Amino acid sequence: MIRYSEKIDSTKLLGPGERAVLWVHGCCFDCPGCIAWNFRYGTFREETAEKLAEWVLSTSATGITISGGEPMLQAAELARMLEVVREKMDIGVIVYTGYVYETLLEKAGEEEGIRDFLRQIDLLIDGPYLEKQNNNEPFRGSFNQRILPLTERYKDLIEGYYHQSKGRQIEVRLQGDKTLMVGIPSKDQAAIWQRIKDLGSKQT
Repeated sequence: MIRYSEKIDSTKLLGPGERAVLWVHGCCFDCPGCIAWNFRYGTFREETAEKLAEWVLSTSATGITISGGEPMLQAAELARMLEVVREKMDIGVIVYTGYVYETLLEKAGEEEGIRDFLRQIDLLIDGPYLEKQNNNEPFRGSFNQRILPLTERYKDLIEGYYHQSKGRQIEVRLQGDKTLMVGIPSKDQAAIWQRIKDLGSKQT
């Protein structure tokens, strides 16, 4: 089973093209200033890898971005989900992780799930969020995080898409009775979002 906090069928803010996004639940890091608090401590749902693969295939997305939370904590099941999807369609995979790539390579030597998951990833954005290194660059929370192509799929797009962007953008969506922020917020946007969340919690 895969534990996840949210999923959306389509966005253009977390990678090239139309992308489905899955935010997994649970994290082994405690990065000060991280905005994904709810994806570590909040409510979650569970689905089988096969069921979530059906969801991906039902969307019009050409890629999927997996974030969290920490995806590597559920590496084996996520790898299985992607295997099922790729049996039926060619899809690009981007993953955000708090681990650095070198650590994951070490873990892959002993953990089959991580090894299988890394084989499914086209683009990895690695490293913990460091609040003091948040310089508002697009598509990553802090500049210590690297944008690493693990296959050729997005290699030629990195310079144009990631390094020549107009900056950080977000979308705010209503998901049932929840409000979801999609994208990597700027420092100002994150501060506003936190005030909104604080106000909402006081009113409930």
